[in-house]
Amino acid sequence: MDSRLYMPAKIQEDRFNKIKDLFASERPEEIPHRLMSLLEVFDRFKIDIAVTGESGAGKSSLINAILRLNPDDTGAAPTGAVETTKQATMYQNPNLPHIRLWDLPGMGTPSFASKSYVTTMNFDLYDMFMVVMSERVRENNMLLIDEIKQRKKPFYFIRTKIDNDLRRKKSKISQIRALDQMRQDCEKYLKEKKLDPHVFLVSSHETEKYEMQNLMDTFKDDVFQLRAELFSDFLDKILHGGWIKAWYATSHIQQTGKLETEDIKALQDMYKRTGFGAAKVSVVLEALSHFQLDVAVLGETGSGASSLVNALIGLKNEECGAASASVSNPAMSLGYPDVRFWDISGIEGVMDYSMYEMKQHLNCYDFYIIIVSDWQKARHLKLAKAVEELRKHYLLVQTKIDCHLQTQSDLCCDETEIPDGLRAQYSQKLQMAKLSAQQMFLINSLDRCAFDFVGLETALSCDLNTVRTSAFAYYIKNSKET
Repeated sequence: MDSRLYMPAKIQEDRFNKIKDLFASERPEEIPHRLMSLLEVFDRFKIDIAVTGESGAGKSSLINAILRLNPDDTGAAPTGAVETTKQATMYQNPNLPHIRLWDLPGMGTPSFASKSYVTTMNFDLYDMFMVVMSERVRENNMLLIDEIKQRKKPFYFIRTKIDNDLRRKKSKISQIRALDQMRQDCEKYLKEKKLDPHVFLVSSHETEKYEMQNLMDTFKDDVFQLRAELFSDFLDKILHGGWIKAWYATSHIQQTGKLETEDIKALQDMYKRTGFGAAKVSVVLEALSHFQLDVAVLGETGSGASSLVNALIGLKNEECGAASASVSNPAMSLGYPDVRFWDISGIEGVMDYSMYEMKQHLNCYDFYIIIVSDWQKARHLKLAKAVEELRKHYLLVQTKIDCHLQTQSDLCCDETEIPDGLRAQYSQKLQMAKLSAQQMFLINSLDRCAFDFVGLETALSCDLNTVRTSAFAYYIKNSKET
């Protein structure tokens, strides 16, 4: 393993130069605190997405699909053939607490007549809309779009229940033609109003087909950009807009619960102390939205580091683009935007020679997945302690757990009892080693549905969201020092 590995830039040169100019007069040691104070408030800034349309269009099912919930799961939106949503109801993904999805009652029912619907639902409270329709474009759909256009709010036009529409089409060619016709029908009405929003054809039940993944990927990118714009606009109004604009902006933020009163005061105090206003914040958020996190997957020779990287990015070992035993190029995936996974096998060669050199190499990365291979040699414990000394975060993983369980097959135990026993045993060993991590993920990289792989991905997504702010802040500080 080459400890002098070239690490690609984490921010594009033009954005980095803007950041560099922004902090030209700042002392490096002050940068992390100021950036993290600002970005911690931004992390708490909420954005409200209204999911609207006629009753029965599939709004609640779409929300469940976006949240990756089944109808019977705790926290799922109720669905059914009859009108199930009686009032605007908010749903959140625990891993994305800043995004609030609002399931609005269906338009055009006796309870919510078309003429009074927009006023009753108070469209002014929402930042973005998903207009949901099924079967065909109706007058009510276009009335909703007129109201959204009048408020200059962004929206998606989503046709659901595509699986039902295509069930009668027997050939692949007829399905393609039908999908093309559906899209043309949607776009025709939008073009008449001189609008060009994203149009998605989806099935909330067959989410792996059609355009559900495209919707999810586009939504993640658009929401971050929209949050940044709304946050900067709010700052501009409360700091530079005069007392009337400031009062209205603050009232709206407090009414919708986007920020707490103490957060608003913290932003005002920050501006008084540092002059960190809306223009500077906009530059910071633009750079943050394109900041690359580097995740090192560390393992001994034969530990399965490459297989784990491939599983995380959604590739099989034999597919084009799959990881090899090389550390020269990172692997990337749409499932983890702006994250680079580094396959680092053979760590025993450097560890057994020089732990100092190992720590120097580790410091290049922002986060670590440490693979357990041999409890007797306990290299994973030494690695974990080295990462903690660098004040960085990590997860511990035992790969090839299926092979391990096969060696235990002669034990008279239920197949779930052995993994539970291993988890308890490993947790005790981690406590004895006085490590901050108390959980070991048991996985088979060749089967993402087995054992703890889903839990590993959930923990990884949550942790990466947490470390992004601090990694960004210290990268700017270190870049200024060099």
